[in-house]
Amino acid sequence: MSKINNSIPVNQPVSSKTENKKYIPKPYLDAARGMEKQFIKLMIDEMKKTAGAEQTSTGMDYYMDLQNEERSKAMVNRNQVGLQDLILDRIYPENKRNPYAYNAYLQQTNQMNRPKVEMQNAHVTKRDEVELYQVNKKNIGSNGLGQEAHRE
Repeated sequence: MSKINNSIPVNQPVSSKTENKKYIPKPYLDAARGMEKQFIKLMIDEMKKTAGAEQTSTGMDYYMDLQNEERSKAMVNRNQVGLQDLILDRIYPENKRNPYAYNAYLQQTNQMNRPKVEMQNAHVTKRDEVELYQVNKKNIGSNGLGQEAHRE
């Protein structure tokens, strides 16, 4: 007679890369994309410096920087470099990429996002019931540092 194993396979990695990324929380994916984008932009900027670029104006430098930013964004979106996968392997290891760990993460973040305090039946209903105090600059305290407040 064979035994039935009812345990949850928590540490089994998922096989394919696209299936693997399905169980990575969005903040981790965004962090890996952002780090790869910064690296690629830095790499493009340094490559431009070594190419011996000609003198340009401040406006031209600004637009060239925007162009490099868009190039790096396009390279990240196509996942051409592969640095994103290396970063994800470090910050969210493959043994955590499964539906059980992902659902546990979602439950934990949902509990953290709940509002902590809700105001109901506030004591003040009209502006007239609020006591207002105005600082009087003429009445400086005995030490010369403090200011006194009085009721309106």
